[in-house]
Amino acid sequence: MKKSFLILFLGMLLALSFFPLVGSTDYGSDRPPELVTTPGQLIGVLEWILGFVWVIMGMLVVIMLLYAGFQFVTAAGDTDKIDKAKTMVKYSLVGIVVMVLAGGVITLVENIFREAA
Repeated sequence: MKKSFLILFLGMLLALSFFPLVGSTDYGSDRPPELVTTPGQLIGVLEWILGFVWVIMGMLVVIMLLYAGFQFVTAAGDTDKIDKAKTMVKYSLVGIVVMVLAGGVITLVENIFREAA
């Protein structure tokens, strides 16, 4: 039981750490160009899309972790609800890992294209 609380607490702490990122990220306040004619413009459009998706996914992870915490707290000893909440926390943490890895891959591809251009 203590391990479950620790996992839930660490998951919530990790989710809350995304709030400063959401506020400080410049995810494209201006619209991307409508007609892409150069590799630099393509990179700009991809960065705009990535920033927007990153913020949405971060918010979804926070919502999932909060909902899982609510399910865990209101389970009242029901093992099925507790297992469901643990599974939601686990999938949320996997989602965070996938987001970070996807961001790393995109940065890698970006750097390769910038060197080629």
